[in-house]
This record gives sequence, structure tokens and C-alpha cells, in this order.
Amino acid sequence: MLTWVVEHAQTLSKRYLRLNCDDLRPRLRAVYEGFGFRYRSQRQVGAYFVSRYEYQIPPQVI
Repeated sequence: MLTWVVEHAQTLSKRYLRLNCDDLRPRLRAVYEGFGFRYRSQRQVGAYFVSRYEYQIPPQVI
């Protein structure tokens, strides 16, 4: 699914993907980091803490 999102974002000429996930989900965070997302910061949203990630989209190959 992440690969599809990157490909779709390329068709829209997007440069970055950003996502938040529950800070207390280390296995989920490892999946995102393994795919290439970079940890950017932590933020409190209501009663929860989220980890904020960013992925730089490579240029579309035509």
C-alpha cells in the first residue's frame, strides 16, 4: 500500500508524504522507518502522543 501511495503522489507531482502514528506502536513505527520514512518529531494530540514522519518522494521516471 505504501508503494501505491508513493506512485500516486508522484503522478500528482508531490514532493513529500507525511504521516502521524501512535508513539506507543514501535512495530508500526519500524515498518514506516523500514520503508524510508524519517522521524521528524513528536507531538501531543489530545491525550495521545504521536510520532510525525516524512518521506521524500523520488522524481517520477517516465
